[in-house]
Amino acid sequence: MQTTQPPKLLKNLHKLTQLPQSPTLFKTLHNLPTPNPTHPILPLLRRAAQHHHPINDLRALHAHTITSGLSADPFGASRLIKFSLQTSPAYARAVFASIDHPDVYTWNAMIASHSPGPSAIRYYFDMRARAAPPNNYTFALLAKAAAGVGDVGGSLVREVHGQVVKCGVEEILVVKNTLLRVYCELGLLKEAELMFGLSGNLDIISWNTMLSGYGRIGDLKIARNLFERMPNRSLASWTALIDACVTAGRPLDALQVFDRMRAHRVEPDAVNLVSVLKACAESSMLDVGRSVHRYIDQRGLGREVNVVLATALVDMYVKCGCIDSAVEVFNGFRGRADVVLWNAMIGGFTVNGHGKDAVELLKRMREREIPPNGSTFLSVLCGCVHSGEVECGVEVFKSMKRDHRVEPQREHYGCMANLLGRAGRTREVESMLLGMPMEVTASQWGALMSVCKMHGDTEVEERVGRRMVELEPHDGGRYVLLSNALAAAGRWDDARITRVAMEDQGVKKEAGSSFI
Repeated sequence: MQTTQPPKLLKNLHKLTQLPQSPTLFKTLHNLPTPNPTHPILPLLRRAAQHHHPINDLRALHAHTITSGLSADPFGASRLIKFSLQTSPAYARAVFASIDHPDVYTWNAMIASHSPGPSAIRYYFDMRARAAPPNNYTFALLAKAAAGVGDVGGSLVREVHGQVVKCGVEEILVVKNTLLRVYCELGLLKEAELMFGLSGNLDIISWNTMLSGYGRIGDLKIARNLFERMPNRSLASWTALIDACVTAGRPLDALQVFDRMRAHRVEPDAVNLVSVLKACAESSMLDVGRSVHRYIDQRGLGREVNVVLATALVDMYVKCGCIDSAVEVFNGFRGRADVVLWNAMIGGFTVNGHGKDAVELLKRMREREIPPNGSTFLSVLCGCVHSGEVECGVEVFKSMKRDHRVEPQREHYGCMANLLGRAGRTREVESMLLGMPMEVTASQWGALMSVCKMHGDTEVEERVGRRMVELEPHDGGRYVLLSNALAAAGRWDDARITRVAMEDQGVKKEAGSSFI
């Protein structure tokens, strides 16, 4: 016998599901009579799962679906698995393992939740082994999963394509377009071209995908040809061609495409304007960039400008050398600024010689509790180099790992070596390089050796010179540098011994050349 829920109870349950945390929800679930799977309480239960990520809550929800008979609902089971994966992947896998005959929705949930990566691929083959038929969405998910498996991604995508052909769904648009996009993202344009050329069922997404693919590799000639052949064009088509021009290093051509687009009475959106602003930045077309900014304000986009558009505006003004306008855009942004926008402004201060302002902005960033990343610190350290803020740079470098759990990379160490080296603190540079978690390159030692020569630190210069010879024993230039360093220190015998060692190794210094 079907049971019904009083409308008031359903209304109260709906309210409970809107709350971030609500233990009362699960007490309510416990007291509810058993619903039938088609009852409108089911979407409310799904919404409850979405808003209650703690694993105990999800377990309570899972228990209720079992006792009420809702666990048989395929879509409900797939939703529960998806939400469980966000909190406890192990529990989600246990839920999945408890289902005797998972349907395609449940399999797809597992594939999607483990994508991209090899686990998603394994779930597909498990699915086929259990004679569960895939649907069109399964193959689209599979292609996306294969694209994220590193160097073997191309081979896996080809295997997925083979499965698609074998199952006769190659002409299904969602499958085809996903394969085209993945091929293009992996740079496999030949495979994408073949699939595109042989297809008899293409839509505008197919054309735009190929256009973006050629643009991504900077093949502007083919991108233009494809654009002119398109039976229909959307705003995304124009944006893809503008991007292709910028990628190919032709920003002025990109602005001409934008003018042509406007002549065709096509109105830009935020995504399109980001591409146009990139072209303005690369070509230093400040006047055009300002006109785009005015257009954004006039069309009302400025009132609800998204963070990507704000970042593009800051980047444009920065690259055009108009730092005050960049600051105005940055300070006027009222949305939730992400680390990319902050990095754009910090980088702007750095490249325009305002190192102290870059450091101050990092402090503001910390106050706003926006976690900086490696790019943030690299820009700030470069700013410290330009402004000569040695102690400030040292403290920023130390704070990376100590306060933000950001591991310094080779570039950060390089900045610090530059900063300390300019200040003549050669021994600190040597100690830092020796403490690097990655191997020190000969070029890094070479840079330190030049700094030592500049500041007259013959002791460190000799040690570095010997390390360079050890690193590259067949490079005659390394022996010569060490010999010269020893001679400059008045150690003529050691300099001669170094030259003899070079000859004994059969190493010769390549003769220099000059155009003068």
